[in-house]
Amino acid sequence: MKVSGQKVGGLLAASALVALASPALAQTQTQTQGAAAPADTGGDIVVSGYRYLSEDTSGTTGLPLPIEEVPQSISLVSQDFLKAADLKSLGEIAQYSPGALFAGNQEGFGSIVKLRGFTAGSAVDGLTVGSLDFDPDYATIDRMEIVKGPSSVVYGAASPGGLINLVTKAARANTPSYVEALGGSWGRWRLEGQVAGALNSSGSIRAIGVAAHEEANSFMTDVRSRKTVLYGGVDADIASGLTGYIHAAYERYRRTAFDGIPTLPDGTPAPVDRSFFIGARDFVLTTTVKRVSAGLDWKVSSAWSVSLKTNFQDANTHGPAAYGFDLMPNGDFSYSIQNLLKNDKRDFSIGASSILKLDGVGMADSFLSASAIYHETSLTAVGSTPQIDGSDTGTANIFDGVKAIEATIASAAFPGPIYNYGQRLKYLTLSGQAVLKVTPWATVLGGLSWSKPDNSTRLDSPWQDFSGNSKMSYRAALTVEPVTGVNLYGSYSESFQPQLRIDVAGRILQPLTGRQYELGAKYVSPDRRLLLTAALFDITQANQALFDEIGPDGTDRYRALGETRHRGLELEAIGRITGSWQVNAGFTLLDAKIRKDDDPTVIGKAETYLPRTTASLYTSYDFNFGLFLGAGVRFVDAVKTSFDGSTRELPSYTLVDASAGYNLGKWRLQLNLKNIFDKHYYINNYQTLFYGNVVGEPRSFTLSLRRTF
Repeated sequence: MKVSGQKVGGLLAASALVALASPALAQTQTQTQGAAAPADTGGDIVVSGYRYLSEDTSGTTGLPLPIEEVPQSISLVSQDFLKAADLKSLGEIAQYSPGALFAGNQEGFGSIVKLRGFTAGSAVDGLTVGSLDFDPDYATIDRMEIVKGPSSVVYGAASPGGLINLVTKAARANTPSYVEALGGSWGRWRLEGQVAGALNSSGSIRAIGVAAHEEANSFMTDVRSRKTVLYGGVDADIASGLTGYIHAAYERYRRTAFDGIPTLPDGTPAPVDRSFFIGARDFVLTTTVKRVSAGLDWKVSSAWSVSLKTNFQDANTHGPAAYGFDLMPNGDFSYSIQNLLKNDKRDFSIGASSILKLDGVGMADSFLSASAIYHETSLTAVGSTPQIDGSDTGTANIFDGVKAIEATIASAAFPGPIYNYGQRLKYLTLSGQAVLKVTPWATVLGGLSWSKPDNSTRLDSPWQDFSGNSKMSYRAALTVEPVTGVNLYGSYSESFQPQLRIDVAGRILQPLTGRQYELGAKYVSPDRRLLLTAALFDITQANQALFDEIGPDGTDRYRALGETRHRGLELEAIGRITGSWQVNAGFTLLDAKIRKDDDPTVIGKAETYLPRTTASLYTSYDFNFGLFLGAGVRFVDAVKTSFDGSTRELPSYTLVDASAGYNLGKWRLQLNLKNIFDKHYYINNYQTLFYGNVVGEPRSFTLSLRRTF
């Protein structure tokens, strides 16, 4: 919310508005941390280790089923793949995940990811965290589960596109210890270490600790970053059938604030090179994150299990940020500054769930599940609008150069008028699901949930209550297994989300409501080394917010589209083709159009800022003598920037990556190259040309050395 002059959608929007675009609740069934221990890789370089095909995803799906039997599309991103491809942000991960799209990084607050064309929800260990106001460091993450499609039956309020669940590292019996040093382009360097082991002679109590520090400059003038990460956890086998864990993390991020370069009114990029920077080198945003998650799993009997889980996260950001907008052909553009004195967002979730298997009553491979989950998010933001010649908006010329623009921006008078913003968001969700195997080859799923959201906000005024009515959501699916290892499914699922965006009259937009039909097929190889997934989906959503104009108070105003329809195809292959040859491949075809609206001229038009086609491939081969070679390709199609074609498209781009490494005993040396052909590409931050685009990262390299103990 850039209250200072021009937009809702910047620093506070990333915290407040995206929070409503994330599911408020998450399933707490069979504990994700308690999945079967993976095989020890011995320090080898692997991309998408087949061990992940046996991981327990019930913490996010609410279904204690093998991944190939879950009637929805799920992408797994392993720690091995993150390391092998040197993926350091959610945006880069999205470019290698079918159905996912990197949709910008607003002022350095963190990557925004869309799934099936809708903003993705965020969760940690199966409990939602509202929104992530930073890009988490993956030294603390074991894997990511990208669950696609509406899941309001599981999470209460949820995005129709799906959510991204980060599973934190657990201390398992074979978790390795290691140290790693990395260096790369633009002065990037990183030190990382992990220690893990048993705390008692029986090995029933295990601990893990992780520390990392990274600093880097950028291909952009005067842009720098620094982060420090500390993480620790204890996992325990408390008694027969009873396990528990507690994990805690501290992360601190400092980065130069940057919001992109405005485009000309027709969408033509500003005539500047990739290093061009609008901002000030001393305008630094600092985010401090504290997170604790804990859980207990009790297997009461062979048929009945109970789980209790909780999660707390506090993310506080402060610092000034400048942003430009409204570029004119003569080079003039406007800019404003927002100075965050405090932006404190706290998330708390707690949930209990139970699973009852029905084998004992003659219904083999069938079960009932139930859960009760409470989630609460609070945001307290205090900021100021530094003045430029007595106004909260200044003017500069892009042809004057970086230094002149920085001097103008840095001359603003601090602190300026103070504003206070607050948000409170609470959800209670009760849900139940039943999976019944009606024949040896057919399974039916039914589920429903009741959710009650309570929302209130304030902006320099008393609290306003925007709580809506309670909402029932439903899901149903049929899965058949005509051949061992092949599962075909059809499903129906619903979603809803309250939203806080306002229209030109100052009224809150109606809640988002969606429904999806999906047909899919999954194949897992007999040795569980390879998973193939294909899915056809058809999602309709009402009341999607579309940027309309600047309101009289200087905040962005939106209008609700009548109904959008996203239809598409997703294909994915992950795992090992042979013992040495690994693959992570995906393809997405998306047809996103406006189906209903008060404006008849946009009905049937393609939605803006959504590519029709995306594709990716990362494959690697491990030679017997220790050499590893890998190559990757990421493709994103061109996107429309207006309904009527009056503005230029953002062009498509293809990025080619490569990696090579060598293992010698416990040592590993690895080289990564990204964007080898130095493709010049753009990513739009706000789905409007008014604020412009961010330039994609040019060719870069990293070299790392790792020692496993």
